[in-house]
Amino acid sequence: MSTVHVNGCIDLNTAPDLQRNLMRRLTTDQSLRLDMSRVAWIDSAGLASLVKLLAEARRRGGDLIVAGANEAVEGMLKLARLDVLFPVSREQASNADQSAAAFPESRSST
Repeated sequence: MSTVHVNGCIDLNTAPDLQRNLMRRLTTDQSLRLDMSRVAWIDSAGLASLVKLLAEARRRGGDLIVAGANEAVEGMLKLARLDVLFPVSREQASNADQSAAAFPESRSST
């Protein structure tokens, strides 16, 4: 299982790129652990991307694990009742299994 470090905000502007990059990752790794300890915010577009990624991982016989979720991310997952779908861990990924991937860090202002 590879660990992907996600940074910044996952929103309408950044979610499509994140989803595209992680879908490519799922072609070589059945399961992914998303270290979201540096994610400041996730909106409904970001949640939808996570659901699509989870479905694809499970279709391939794998899983998608959310690790290092802060209160904002965990709160959004709970609010949308997605915490029952995703294995969510507040623990950050260990340095031993890190596979870095950075994503946009700025939150759009609309």
